[in-house]
Amino acid sequence: MLSQEIIYQNLSQGKFSEVIALLYQQGNQLDEDPSVAHAIGIFIDHFFQLVTHADHEILGELNHDLDILLISHTKGNYRLKNDHVIKLIHLLYSRAPKSVLYDVAKDHPQDVVCQELIAWHTKQVATPRGVSSQPNGRMDFDEPQNLPGQKFETEIRSGDEKSWLKVFLRSGDLLDNIAKHIDKLRSVGTVNITRAKNGKYNLTVYSQKPFVIEETRDEVTLTLENYFSRSPADPIFKEEMISGISDLAYVQILDYMLRLGTGLEAYRSLAIKMDEERYRDYFVNYLDALSNAHTATGETFHGSGKSDILIRNREKEVLLVAECKLWNGKIHLSKALDQLFERYVIWRDGKAALIIFNTKASGFTKVIETALETVKSHPLCKQYHGQRKETSFSYTFQHFTDPEKSIKLELMLFNFV
Repeated sequence: MLSQEIIYQNLSQGKFSEVIALLYQQGNQLDEDPSVAHAIGIFIDHFFQLVTHADHEILGELNHDLDILLISHTKGNYRLKNDHVIKLIHLLYSRAPKSVLYDVAKDHPQDVVCQELIAWHTKQVATPRGVSSQPNGRMDFDEPQNLPGQKFETEIRSGDEKSWLKVFLRSGDLLDNIAKHIDKLRSVGTVNITRAKNGKYNLTVYSQKPFVIEETRDEVTLTLENYFSRSPADPIFKEEMISGISDLAYVQILDYMLRLGTGLEAYRSLAIKMDEERYRDYFVNYLDALSNAHTATGETFHGSGKSDILIRNREKEVLLVAECKLWNGKIHLSKALDQLFERYVIWRDGKAALIIFNTKASGFTKVIETALETVKSHPLCKQYHGQRKETSFSYTFQHFTDPEKSIKLELMLFNFV
């Protein structure tokens, strides 16, 4: 649960996306605590002020956060106060679709910018655009009227005792790539590129038994959200002259994995049905798409066993080895560390990650505290470097047979309870 302390901590560190994501997920129930509501107000004021004075280099990421705030307000996930809504409209006015902003602006006719949007909408109604109504009730536009940043839309359809999922994309150029990406999902049976009556192409997705179409929809939606959330700041591998991976790329990959896991947390009904193998495959699919010169594979022989996630370059040199585990208490966590460092991490490996998924234990804060102390007390742990992100922690371990050899370890935890 978002607290006053977490809000101020993220605000001081400039971590706006984390708080905005939590507002989207947890909603206006947060305002029931007056101290939290006050902190949220201060946070949004500072965020809007930063956007107003931001330079071009950081504005892209901030604009994405603005979009999420608008989506959250429009969908009713977290409804902003009136003064914040008006300020948000002003900040988005130059780039967001007017049709989207109008839906919010119509409730604030006293504001000058909102008046312009209302006048624009009145003119549009008087001069309707070419819109064709399809037999199924769906409206097709020349330009999809989605929320800013939203690049796709899904819709479950049924007939002849069968159900399937339609995926509509803003850009038809991505159909082939996304079809291949979706086809890798466990819940997906087949993916077809189909042509609609208006001449535009979309995807038709059928479930793989024993999954139901609602599960397929959730997995496809999560996959597409991750696909379109990529930004220029995402990890880019550079050719290494020696074996290993740069510290910068290591941190970028960890942050990318953290974002993937956090995204999965929002789909609890999907995640709680996943086992360690499915969690592993969820990460591998995205990590493998990061570079043409590198591969990410799951359940791959390395050392004296099969590691869950292995990232290698063209020369088959290992850049990162990671293990995925369900949380079952400190004894099992200690055994997971033994498994990782005694079986999978060889002498030439320099960087590793242990990813923990909590699907049963209540009190995630206690789970984190227990996991931290368990890793710190492991015989191979040389140093604890502290909390890098909210549920991501950094350590240095020594190699199992060589005390002089150091290996970086990142402990990441995700909660589905």
